[in-house]
Amino acid sequence: MEFKLRGTNLVGIELIVNSVSLPVEELKGFLKEKKELLRGSRLVISLINCSLKVEDVKEVVEFFKTIDGICFCGFKTNIQRNREVCSALGIPCDMIHEPEGSKKVEKHREVQVIRGTLRSGDRIVFPGDIIIMGDVNPGAEIEAGGSVYVMGSLRGTVKAGVGKNDGEVRAMFFQAPRLEVCGKELTFDRTEKFVNFRVRIKDGKFIINPKQGSGTNGG
Repeated sequence: MEFKLRGTNLVGIELIVNSVSLPVEELKGFLKEKKELLRGSRLVISLINCSLKVEDVKEVVEFFKTIDGICFCGFKTNIQRNREVCSALGIPCDMIHEPEGSKKVEKHREVQVIRGTLRSGDRIVFPGDIIIMGDVNPGAEIEAGGSVYVMGSLRGTVKAGVGKNDGEVRAMFFQAPRLEVCGKELTFDRTEKFVNFRVRIKDGKFIINPKQGSGTNGG
């Protein structure tokens, strides 16, 4: 079962499930694996042509109570019956404005998902959020108007929040000499390594998690 993550302008992170029924155990395993990367995020689960059962919704909601740091914001669906199930349980559920049976996912959000590793010489430029379902190797470049999420190792060059006042960069593993967020540069010693890395801009200043390391603000 393949799950897809993407950033959104309104929610934070969207987990897309395209399946006939909700694979609860696989979903729980995936979230456990990615929980540190998703920590601090607002998360919504989008269901494409997937029918919900009352017991599945209850199990997912209870599971999120055991994960610290992830704010579960409910479901999105293209099936009206799913919304009725969630409403009866008091769980938020918005409609995806695609007819039932459609295999299309919303396309109005500025999000680009790259399924694979970026290698030296690769360059991605996009006005919204970028999610890399792989590594970003040295010599690869990313430039995003929104935030950048790397589900593997980030060792290349990233510019996030270009022309914006807020943005963030997240990576499962991070080891790069520099990155730029909202026009501000942060540099690192080449020996520094981070796990479950997150950097964002708040009140014009960098906030880095985890806090170890000697990253410096280049202004």
